[in-house]
Amino acid sequence: MNLPTVLNIVIGLILIYIIWSLVLSEIQELIATLLEWRAKNLKDGIAQLFGESSSDDPLVSKFYNNPLIQTLNHKGTNSSKSKGPSYISASSFYSAFMDIIQAGKEIPKTLDELMNNVENNPELPEGLKQTLSSLSKKAKSQAEDTSKEISQMETEVENWFNSSMERLSGVYKRNAKGVALIIALAIAIIANVDTIYIVNSLSQDKALQSTIERVANQVVSSNSCLQITDSDTNKADCLTGIKSDVNQAYTNLSPLPFGWDLSHPLKKQLAPFSLENVVKIFVGWLLTGIAISMGAPFWFDLLSTVINVRNTGNKIDTKS
Repeated sequence: MNLPTVLNIVIGLILIYIIWSLVLSEIQELIATLLEWRAKNLKDGIAQLFGESSSDDPLVSKFYNNPLIQTLNHKGTNSSKSKGPSYISASSFYSAFMDIIQAGKEIPKTLDELMNNVENNPELPEGLKQTLSSLSKKAKSQAEDTSKEISQMETEVENWFNSSMERLSGVYKRNAKGVALIIALAIAIIANVDTIYIVNSLSQDKALQSTIERVANQVVSSNSCLQITDSDTNKADCLTGIKSDVNQAYTNLSPLPFGWDLSHPLKKQLAPFSLENVVKIFVGWLLTGIAISMGAPFWFDLLSTVINVRNTGNKIDTKS
């Protein structure tokens, strides 16, 4: 098997991974939205921030009942059962948090007044009071004069919130990867996306190799994203374009080597029937599950790299 053939098989495999990675992302996003995973994760994080053991504790409930936080909850039909907003800005957090600290009192004019309100508020846990005390000392050391201590304290509280949310986001992403792997394995089995069978099929079908290479070139060249970053905005914009390109490409491809033959569901991969072939199917499903759980951005970046390597090789061969 020569290098161009190997590259064609790799390109075909990556394109199939992209297709099913996009399916995975749609399913996972739907589940996350219906079950409000982000909102629940955020609420648990704020409970930890306050030093509370549960997101149902009174202090957390009081924070979420703040009118400013309530306006961030855009859930329509089941707003009464909603876990809350899935995103809270640092400025919104500070405003709602100050309402709890002040407990209906006038807005403090100095940082000392604010900290006095903190110390005299029986609803605040001791751990939270100590954290705010540390932040107030830092604010005093950073402020140029007494009049700017309050605004500096606001900055310190917002930075404290943002750093906590960054850690929370990391935990959510790690948990989401675990869920993605489970869903990906289910997709591989239900749709019969067997990596080993796909590789064997592509290696024997030169026409399909050629078609997939042409389609993959179109997908890469028509997409403006040279690289998909970790930025949510960049990722969303790029994936929208990739989805459109892949959907169009999929209609131009002949039947790809995945899916079940309902008339003879076991004939395609289990002929002849043997323990070795059974093991191959499960290994193929496992490889597919792991692969598509890595996400469409990863595979699109890799596809772009392989296409560039392939095209560079073609240019060298032409010149020689």
